[in-house]
Amino acid sequence: MSTPLGRTSLARNRIRDGLVATFHNDRAMATVADQVSVPDQISDWMGRLKLLYGVPINYLVPDEGMLPPESIRFFYVDMNWVDAMMDGAFSIGRNLTTDQAQPPVSVQLDRASAPRLTREANAKSASVRTNYLGVDGIDVSFQTVSGFILRSSLVPAYPGLGVNPWQEGHTPEDPEPKLLNILRMEQLGQQADTLVCLVEGDIFRVDIHEAPEALHFGIDTFDEKGATKKINQFTETDGQVTITQNLVTLDLTKEQCFRPDAPRTIKMQTLANLIAASQSPPIPSVDSAVMGFEMTEGVGMVSFNLKS
Repeated sequence: MSTPLGRTSLARNRIRDGLVATFHNDRAMATVADQVSVPDQISDWMGRLKLLYGVPINYLVPDEGMLPPESIRFFYVDMNWVDAMMDGAFSIGRNLTTDQAQPPVSVQLDRASAPRLTREANAKSASVRTNYLGVDGIDVSFQTVSGFILRSSLVPAYPGLGVNPWQEGHTPEDPEPKLLNILRMEQLGQQADTLVCLVEGDIFRVDIHEAPEALHFGIDTFDEKGATKKINQFTETDGQVTITQNLVTLDLTKEQCFRPDAPRTIKMQTLANLIAASQSPPIPSVDSAVMGFEMTEGVGMVSFNLKS
């Protein structure tokens, strides 16, 4: 049984009128758009873009003189600029017309889908680093994003540099230290001398240090005559160890403390005897715990305080 042509046209007109009414009603569009999920490929790409992935370095540092070798520059991210960049990236499917009386459907769709897209892009941005490190995710508001760009020969020479960003009132010297969340931290290329770091919140202090696994035995100075090492003096009474404030410098001469056939290798027994004899009073011998206490060197660290 065939349907009359006029009735079919009327049904199509009603559907068209309903779509037009929906697409030109912000509230109705928001309801519809909120029910449609953003494809993962789009939200992943937009999330990375929000962290400035894919943005050429000359957009971030327009002039090389602004970031000379062996320098660090701190900054705030202008989220209005980022939002404009995101809008520009999302505008590829926008169809504009010259009719100012009635906004184009694509513009209405953009406005309606923007809140959901922003939420999903924020979630993807927050998960980029946590997924890479295999740690729990974090909630990011993107109200304030600060960071720094470091240009130094240390970047390629010391892979795995660590960064501890602190907010004001929550530094290690305060009663309740609290680290800010790092959103992005990476070297811009395998052999590049530039590292970028983005942090959620307002950076007050930044500690940059060697990789934590760099703990090792170490000496203070070394030349053709030998080496020196400052050690702590301690006393032990009834199993209780007391560390004094006295530092003693051991003179590790090349002839006495280093192997003749390997002048950079210390004779560990000779070193242990010197450590034992330098205590006050001297002790008969040292064990591995004492050697670890006296000889372990922590990682090198430098701190930047941005406000006083």
